[in-house]
Amino acid sequence: MKSLVGFVLLAIVVFIGALLMRLGAFKPVDLRTEEAGPFRVVYQKHTGAYHKIVPVIESVEKWAAQNKGPASEPCQTSFGEYLDDPSAFEEDRLKSNGGCIVKADWSGKLPEGFAYKEIPRRLFVRAAFEGAPSIGPQKVYPRVAQFMIDNGLKQDGAVIEMYERVADSQQIKTHYFFPAIKK
Repeated sequence: MKSLVGFVLLAIVVFIGALLMRLGAFKPVDLRTEEAGPFRVVYQKHTGAYHKIVPVIESVEKWAAQNKGPASEPCQTSFGEYLDDPSAFEEDRLKSNGGCIVKADWSGKLPEGFAYKEIPRRLFVRAAFEGAPSIGPQKVYPRVAQFMIDNGLKQDGAVIEMYERVADSQQIKTHYFFPAIKK
């Protein structure tokens, strides 16, 4: 009986370890400050839990694939712009935007419920992470907060997450842009 319990516990530990490896929990987070932008985006607004924005992003990606923009470009990189601090708002009141990063002005070609804007160039703390976007908030956000403290910076605006497919794989590389100012 003891060996069966030991085997089950070992199997659970191996399963959890494999899951964490697959999600990228042990992958590094690359942090730096940089001037970035402007970012041109086509998006839809979302209200609710941030982890529920995926259907909004997929809706914009699907539309963009069917209606190539002015430069005949598909949605190469998708994004989420997270406007509210989850610790300050109830989950069902969180506001965000989700959609595609584009190269040209798509404003004249959008259906109802879609919007276009340009996020201006500015200073960001940029984090790159090749793990699953679902674990990014637990892995990346605390490291960025410490990086800002260590470098005399303060967050000044909405976080932008850009989701880029790694060539020839199902993996996603997420680029996090935290707008920053000197304290």
